Amino acid sequence: MNEPSTEGVARGATRLSGFDEPEMEFQLLRGLGVSNYGGGTLGEIMVARENIEQRMRDPQSPTADPARAWTASFSALAQQVEQYGQRALARGHRVSAREHLMRASMYYRAAEYFCDPFKPDHRRWGIASREAFILGASLLNIPVKVVQIPYEGLWIPAYYFTASPEESPHERRKTLLVNTGFDGSGEELYFEAGRAALDRNYNVLLIDGPGQTGMTRLHPQLKFRADWEVPIKAVMDWLCAQPDVDPERIACYGISLGGYFATRAACHEPRIKALAVNSPIVDLKAYQLGFFPPGTADDPPELLLEWFDDIPSAELPDSLRALLKIAFFRFGTNSLRGWVSMLDAFKCREDLEHLRAPCLSMVGAAEGAEPLKQAEYFKTHAAGPVDEYVFSHAEGADAHCQLTNLPLSAAVLFDWLDERFK
Repeated sequence: MNEPSTEGVARGATRLSGFDEPEMEFQLLRGLGVSNYGGGTLGEIMVARENIEQRMRDPQSPTADPARAWTASFSALAQQVEQYGQRALARGHRVSAREHLMRASMYYRAAEYFCDPFKPDHRRWGIASREAFILGASLLNIPVKVVQIPYEGLWIPAYYFTASPEESPHERRKTLLVNTGFDGSGEELYFEAGRAALDRNYNVLLIDGPGQTGMTRLHPQLKFRADWEVPIKAVMDWLCAQPDVDPERIACYGISLGGYFATRAACHEPRIKALAVNSPIVDLKAYQLGFFPPGTADDPPELLLEWFDDIPSAELPDSLRALLKIAFFRFGTNSLRGWVSMLDAFKCREDLEHLRAPCLSMVGAAEGAEPLKQAEYFKTHAAGPVDEYVFSHAEGADAHCQLTNLPLSAAVLFDWLDERFK
């Protein structure tokens, strides 16, 4: 860590530097991205990054490996910032309390990401993220509902934000349903799209479906399912029953792996009047296996969950180990071959002939060949009109889901929706 200068004049000790390991670098950018809408601060995140590096340099530390170092550093930061929030709230400083609690929620989410999903701390940090967010959101100046949408004898966790009801309490408004992906959460969706939607007078419903982060914290027995139109039907039943929702102006936005889920749902759910996907995924197997060496889909090696902790990092990099554990947990399998086989069902190429709602395809130019290929297929095979925006490096937005430039991403999304919902 850079120590403050004790002589002369200095600008500060914080330095901008990332990680050589690509997944850790992306997760760092992910945390910085949501800071655009109050989900973090540059200084706090860079201090956590320094603490991660310190832990990794000590081979005797129980948190020396990258995943444990990350989780330990971000969970410590989250608890510290949550304490700020609790103290501010106790003294009646509602705005300060809200801002601290919202940041703490995202730091807990960051800790949850690299935490072993089969260990208790994974759920611990996830629930802490949810609770900090709920308390922080209760301090907003707009109504917020923490929703339990009935689903197959259980419930889908969701957050419903109503846009400026005091100005026109009986108005039916345009409404955005936002669906997360592989490892995002409903809380994170607020910073990725929800606040930008509220700024533009949309109602917003943020959901976690079966297998997704927020759902598995509460109902870990529920796993990802290919027929996403089933949970979305339950969501749309609830949404369309709200008195402030205009049923002719309901849009669905799928982020990351939500690009598959939202596309599949919109193909079979006519109450979705516009669809935006970031990015379009029509073949999840081809997309997911793009992270692995060529040939994995045709002949995946035998790799069982019970072996993971005994495989050295030189043979199974820690970030890949973490990714596979999350995949096994969310899909409900214990082997690589089993997971690859399960992915066969997650396709919606043929379903696109039923997709007649206007669509927006959003993709980063640097996301790789497979996402760009699938975006092209989506554009040429959807039955309805498709507009496309490819975010470039020159815009500072070419990364996955434009996490390095969320304000630009939001502008593209909502300007397009505004023009559809005039």
